[in-house]
Amino acid sequence: MKKFLKFSLGLLIASSLFVSCSDDDNEMPSLSVNQGVTLENGATVTITPEVLSVVDTDTEDIDIVYTVTTATENGVLAHADELETAIESFTQADVAASKIVYVHNGSQTLTDEFSFSVTDGDNLLTGIFNINIGEKQISYFYVLNEGSSNGSITMINRNDEVTNNYFSTANGGVALGQYAQSMAMNEKYAFIVVTTGNGSGYVEVANKSDFKHYKTIDGFSYPREITLVGDKAYVSNGKGQDASYAKENNEIYVIDLKTMTKTGQISVGAGPEKMVVSNGKLYVANSGGWSNDDNTVTVIDTETDQVLETITVKSCPKDMVVDANGDVWVYCSGVPDWTNWPNVTYTDSGISKITESTSAVTSYELTNISTSGIKNIAINKAKDVVYFMSDAVYAMNITDTALPATKFIDATYYGMDVNPVSDNLWLCKAVDATTAGTVHVYSSDAEKLNEFAVGYMPNSTSFSY
Repeated sequence: MKKFLKFSLGLLIASSLFVSCSDDDNEMPSLSVNQGVTLENGATVTITPEVLSVVDTDTEDIDIVYTVTTATENGVLAHADELETAIESFTQADVAASKIVYVHNGSQTLTDEFSFSVTDGDNLLTGIFNINIGEKQISYFYVLNEGSSNGSITMINRNDEVTNNYFSTANGGVALGQYAQSMAMNEKYAFIVVTTGNGSGYVEVANKSDFKHYKTIDGFSYPREITLVGDKAYVSNGKGQDASYAKENNEIYVIDLKTMTKTGQISVGAGPEKMVVSNGKLYVANSGGWSNDDNTVTVIDTETDQVLETITVKSCPKDMVVDANGDVWVYCSGVPDWTNWPNVTYTDSGISKITESTSAVTSYELTNISTSGIKNIAINKAKDVVYFMSDAVYAMNITDTALPATKFIDATYYGMDVNPVSDNLWLCKAVDATTAGTVHVYSSDAEKLNEFAVGYMPNSTSFSY
């Protein structure tokens, strides 16, 4: 707002200034329109008389000359026939003929401007032309591949160029680790949770700029998911498979992101998986782990790290999202029956919605579950449409009172995420631990847009500006 007021005042003063030469009959030009433009990140926009116009009753448009006194910083002001060459001047006739364009350079910037003087040959006025750039665009897509002997990261840039084994390449061939489970990023670091077969899992911390190793945080038995909250991280930790598949309560570890060390632990239910935050509360999905017999969500105060309550939902809660109202949607995969393998059936599966303000639970029963992944729910950019999987991908508005019957995408995947800018769905298709997987990109209208070959057992995509 301050910039706008300053800009408006500057134009008011500037349009009253002029240099008068010998021809006293030459009318003063008027900067009648100076609205600026708005465009998407990386796009090109034409500067037309509807957004920039000087009117002079006794001067032809071709003789009204703009001189760029301060050039744009985040793009190029150019002639439509030479988009890569910055221009230093143009005429009102050029503007009228749609020959002047601004080309944004794709940087993560939200504004730009150029200042100018304009003359009719005798009189002079000045101004500033504002350029508003749409929200930041995603520059890098990081697909986390669980792998078999070693997990990996696939990096896809905004030009759809794919780099597999991105972490290993950045670190001189050093592998990420056995089973990469989840990833989160802040402004400086990427945090990758790795679960090993021998009960010595860890969090790999890499520099976000180049994915080179920064630090390893270890001392976990079976880490699963990570969530960042301010200067803290929470890591859900379970117990690996044993001969009896015995149920055992587990914990959430608290990590100080300033020191990159564990500073505490919080007791929760068995087999904690996904965590989300709503209104200062951390919700933990307790799946039961290898025993598959928990049905609770633990709620933790993120200020005190104390447990507030435990909420009962459908069986085996594994994944969660938070909607526009702050309510928590819990994907519960149900208790599996392996008797007729590979035809597995599930009992008490469904989606449970926890109303944040009251902790009341509304549950919807899921049938015909055929997806094997645990990352089976996502939410759109506006947080008013929930996507989930059972025998296909479905889309449900948060105001609906029943699960949809119509399939949104008639296929199942190993993991799903939503691009927070474009609203596209990124769906991970896993084959097996020795076959490269794929990521399928769909629009919010269920139109397939792209497909990428990635690593073994891809389970999720992280988005970075």
